[in-house]
Amino acid sequence: MTIFLSLIPASWLGWTSDLAALVRIPVTPISHIGIMFTSWVRPSLEPSDLPSDEKERNELAIAERDHYRQMYHAQMLRATELADQLRELQSLPETALRNPQPPIIIQVDVTGNRPSDVSGTIELKLIREASSRIRVGDIAIVGRDIVGRISSVGMTRIGLMPTTNKEMGLTRAAIVPAHPSNTRSPLLAEVILQSNGEAQMFAEVVATSGVKKGDLVQLDDSSWPEIGAGLTLGVVEDVMPLDEAPLRQRVIIAPRRIARNVSRVVVLGTGEDKTE
Repeated sequence: MTIFLSLIPASWLGWTSDLAALVRIPVTPISHIGIMFTSWVRPSLEPSDLPSDEKERNELAIAERDHYRQMYHAQMLRATELADQLRELQSLPETALRNPQPPIIIQVDVTGNRPSDVSGTIELKLIREASSRIRVGDIAIVGRDIVGRISSVGMTRIGLMPTTNKEMGLTRAAIVPAHPSNTRSPLLAEVILQSNGEAQMFAEVVATSGVKKGDLVQLDDSSWPEIGAGLTLGVVEDVMPLDEAPLRQRVIIAPRRIARNVSRVVVLGTGEDKTE
């Protein structure tokens, strides 16, 4: 009967509320008895129960005031946190919102294996309800900036490998102007990024490419999840000539956002939610 009713349109089931009210009638006296028993065990505070001493009454009033003030501030902090999460979701690129799986906001409960290693793998606290939606290789972003890829998914922790980690390997990317104009090409160079093991990446470009300091480096690698195409890996920090190859230049790239420096990241999960 339950399976049959679940297949019926909701507009046809208005009579079920009346049926529920009829079923609730026999239970109502029992619930009233429970309420009366609760009131007897824990009666509400009457004015006559208040301390007669003025000092004690003032202390009680101050304690009550502080308690409700604490509750108010706790709710304000929660509302601010939810507002921050909403702003982060609104700042995501349109491609992330069109992903079959919705983006996952994860609080950065970061524990660095080696705090001195700025490009080392870090750990994030796993959200249980999202464990099935996160896979190794998924992209972690802040706004439109890639901060790393998921390297492991454990029972309680998620491993996040920053883009500057040396084990990230070679990554294909495109360098585009930060401020497009008619005087510059919309695609300056296609490069292969490699980490220097510290807080930067580097690549080589043709000396006539026109790459300048401040240009954006965007992901263009088919080995990464498709949803990450066009997201920002970093910004050109310096362009230096190569003595051993005068026709080429070395480009130093630094990420704009670092996972260690933010309170939360957004994971573009590619797994399927088993709870659906």
